[in-house]
Amino acid sequence: MKIEAIIYETTKSIFNIEDKLRIATIFLFCFQLNAKTFAELLYTDNHELFIGKLGEHYKEYDIDLNVRLNDKNIRDCFYATLNKVKEKYDADRYYKALYENDPFAVVIDQLVNYNFDALTFRKITKSIGKQLEQRAGLPFLPRYSDGTAQINKNFNPQQ
Repeated sequence: MKIEAIIYETTKSIFNIEDKLRIATIFLFCFQLNAKTFAELLYTDNHELFIGKLGEHYKEYDIDLNVRLNDKNIRDCFYATLNKVKEKYDADRYYKALYENDPFAVVIDQLVNYNFDALTFRKITKSIGKQLEQRAGLPFLPRYSDGTAQINKNFNPQQ
């Protein structure tokens, strides 16, 4: 289930469309922003403080991240959404480890979010390709003039 479907399902008891949109905005914004922010949304002890700081940080972008957590129905829907999102998107507990600054999770996050320049990225992919060929015992793959492998799309390993 996508995060949008989770939000739709868990906010059905909210009749005000603005409140539904506020919950959707905070979850989608944090999810798209980066893994650390999303992890903090999922596991912080004080959501009101977290949302307030996030809203303050991004106030110049004219985005309203406030959620009326003082209303019981909205608060219940927010936490229902939070729990469903945790079930779906953090089954392996990666975001919890990232929130707790687990060294392995932090390194994975840094690698995933590192901005490689084109030349470095090409060198890395060539190196990985060579290592995979060597370890898998694959036959030599014909190469284009730039060094990238020509892959036979009709190859069937079952033959």
